[in-house]
Amino acid sequence: MVISNVAPTNGPCYKRSVAVPSAIAGILLFAPSLRLAAQGPIAPASDNCSSRDLIQTAAVGPYLFKAYRNTVTGNGCLEVVESHRGGKMIGRFIPKVVFRSTLDGMGEFSLGQPKDPTHDIPKIENGDDITGRSRANMIVTNWTDGARCCFVHYVFEVDPALWLLARIDDGDGDGAHFADLDGNKHYYYVGNDWTFSYPAFAGSSAPAVILRFVDDPKGPSYRLAMDKMQQPQPTPAEWKKAVRDAGNDLGEPGNFEDGHGSELSKNMVNLIYTGNSDLAWKLVEQACPPAPRQG
Repeated sequence: MVISNVAPTNGPCYKRSVAVPSAIAGILLFAPSLRLAAQGPIAPASDNCSSRDLIQTAAVGPYLFKAYRNTVTGNGCLEVVESHRGGKMIGRFIPKVVFRSTLDGMGEFSLGQPKDPTHDIPKIENGDDITGRSRANMIVTNWTDGARCCFVHYVFEVDPALWLLARIDDGDGDGAHFADLDGNKHYYYVGNDWTFSYPAFAGSSAPAVILRFVDDPKGPSYRLAMDKMQQPQPTPAEWKKAVRDAGNDLGEPGNFEDGHGSELSKNMVNLIYTGNSDLAWKLVEQACPPAPRQG
């Protein structure tokens, strides 16, 4: 996707309401808010990981994934225990914890990706190869249990050893998931970029983002799948409506921080993310009339 770094500057409408979207051109292609991180050290033992608060388990290969939620504090914990190695059981009396993550605030972990018809989310069996590396994988989701926030996806590889391949920050997206878009059992991550969601959340932008797993010898990772994000240009009727809605929104009194101009910024961001950045600036020109000439 080619992003233009040149924006029109014709009039006070642009200066007042498009100052934030004009910065998009330099960052969207390379820095969406979906943050990826490598596996860190094992967190210390916690009361959040008590057996009395165990809510879910899943066995994948030699590992047992455990999700806990403290019934008093609501805090969550995720543990991965190595149950056997080389066909022999280990840690029979004292489980060997090879991964642990705890939540100090309200929240919980959930194991796997169950089917959710409401959000058109398909079921993925625990242990299915979702990366195309011919290795068993495990999906874990973390929800912080707060208003408007936040979800995180973890992708583990369990063969030949446990490896946290990716940590993907879903932001406010409760519908983020993995999907087989090509019908070949290689799954893409489907979510949204919530960089532009605040301060006026109700009218904010959250453009769709698709990531594909790339098995790079320098380090496998999820990367933007631009070809999957590409969308056709708006129809004449859709374009006319976008211009009208943006113009009407900008005609109302208010500040950008209060959501004023959100119809313009939302459509601009969506056009840029779908490979139609030239139309984003054209929308500004048509929705914001030039400033009257002085003198």
